[in-house]
Amino acid sequence: MGDAFQKVREELNRMGGTVASCPFRTRFHIMPPVGWLNDPNGLCQFRGVFHAYFQYSPLNVHGGGGYWGHCVSRDLLTWDYQEPVLAADTEEDKSGVYSGSALVEDGRMYLFYTGNVKQPGDYDYIDAGRISTQLLVESEDGQAMSAKEKLLGMEDYPEDVTQHVRDPKVWKENGAYHMILGARFRAWDGEGRRRDQGGALLYVSPDKHHWRLEGELTSQKDFGYMWECPDLFSLEGRRVLSFCPQGLASEPERFQNLYQSGYSLLEEGADPEDTFVEWDMGFDFYAPQTFEADDGRRILIGWSGMPDMEQSHRNLSVEHGWQHCLTLPAELVFREGRIFRMPVRELDELGWEPAEAEQGMYRWENKAVKLRMWEIGGEEQEIRIGAGENALVIHVSQDRTELSFRMPDGRIAPCGGGRDRRVGRAGKPVEQLLVLVDSSIAEVFVNDGELVFTTRIYLEPEERELWVKGTGKWKLEVI
Repeated sequence: MGDAFQKVREELNRMGGTVASCPFRTRFHIMPPVGWLNDPNGLCQFRGVFHAYFQYSPLNVHGGGGYWGHCVSRDLLTWDYQEPVLAADTEEDKSGVYSGSALVEDGRMYLFYTGNVKQPGDYDYIDAGRISTQLLVESEDGQAMSAKEKLLGMEDYPEDVTQHVRDPKVWKENGAYHMILGARFRAWDGEGRRRDQGGALLYVSPDKHHWRLEGELTSQKDFGYMWECPDLFSLEGRRVLSFCPQGLASEPERFQNLYQSGYSLLEEGADPEDTFVEWDMGFDFYAPQTFEADDGRRILIGWSGMPDMEQSHRNLSVEHGWQHCLTLPAELVFREGRIFRMPVRELDELGWEPAEAEQGMYRWENKAVKLRMWEIGGEEQEIRIGAGENALVIHVSQDRTELSFRMPDGRIAPCGGGRDRRVGRAGKPVEQLLVLVDSSIAEVFVNDGELVFTTRIYLEPEERELWVKGTGKWKLEVI
């Protein structure tokens, strides 16, 4: 892997100054040191240190895979970037080191991931031309990796599964090791037309190295043609399946993105479609992964991006040599029949300072901003982030929250990079809001995280104004 990593060093030397000077770099969010980032991988706490790996394309700002990037933190907010740990350098992963997970056991880290191979030729890469292999590497420090070990190949998947099998999440339970894989099953409708069905494969192992198929998990209804990034975990006694179903039809206030991310409660007799709830109602959220911290918290991090949207949802950081970031780490709790998601408590320990707005307006330039609103009571509120019409508008009324980059004349504000409008409804009137803006990412938490909206926003420092209008009480802090 020496040559592959040397290319990354050379690109950092070439583009590092351009990236560092970008006004859209964030304070608390994981970003690519250079180039492109997407899915979070291998999230874990290892020997007291938090490790986050991520899909990384340092040599191409428009993506393409090839590496696992790596960063570490003591507080989940201040990240130190390390050299990449994986590169596409074997026959099993020569087209990409795809997503995967970490298992920490007995002072050692085990990283499971999908090796992707796309064979040259006239293939559809669904039924032919693709090889998906599940691989394992081990580490004593989270950085230096062992040789790659093949665990599962195309010969180990059921016959009705296409060549789209990926994203292993591995955990230990009841003395055995378990793996869940996202999959695309071949299926036809009643008239004989191809209509593939998304699902997951479940494998079990006594030793992390030898695996056998234990079962399949899918919906009895039409619920997407592919399930990506599956994650199966328990939260306060409930069994939760997190996954990304591709191919859901868009609705006015549901499934508004090209691809969705959400979770289902695996209740007895319930179909995953019946209990599905979206993780995020914003423009930029996909491929979340969770892990359990040493203190027992279930923490989620997602990709603040979306596949296949580069033309319509432009990220204005591209001209500075980088693209995308991950979301703030968030704690998950179960109450009122659903999962609530709020930023990790470490965020409040960063030394925020009160800020005074003048006539409802505050200009922050290079600071990060935290706005809390309470006692809203479902009354109409409006928060405008930006200067003049070039702004993101957050509008609240009763149980409805809307994020919009649409200007009064119907055009889309330049700071949205083509993003338009997203809507979500809470289970009751909106009472509380938390709005966090960290340079080029805004995250909005409604009713203590019952609803969450994530979006990128590209304002130059001189355009960074925040306006608040409404009857709710509010407090503004900066750092």
